Amino acid sequence: MTPSKAAFLALGICLVPAAALAQQSPAREALKRSCTGDYMEFCSEHAPGGPEVEACFKANLKKLSPACTAAITAYKQEQRTTRRVSEAR
Repeated sequence: MTPSKAAFLALGICLVPAAALAQQSPAREALKRSCTGDYMEFCSEHAPGGPEVEACFKANLKKLSPACTAAITAYKQEQRTTRRVSEAR
């Protein structure tokens, strides 16, 4: 597996809660696509899947690319909407 492909897969695991891994969504795909470079540049020293990666992204929020920042915002909004729908049931 190439390093970039491994990083792409790691990003998908590290930025998304385990419960969401079973679900494919446009926002999750955009998150992986838009933030892989930022993960490699700022947070790759952290093992994927841990809270350290999320903390790293928060600490580097002002340094993240505009595309990654937008993807994170869209993903968080999707998660809030999904939670509200689940709670309404």
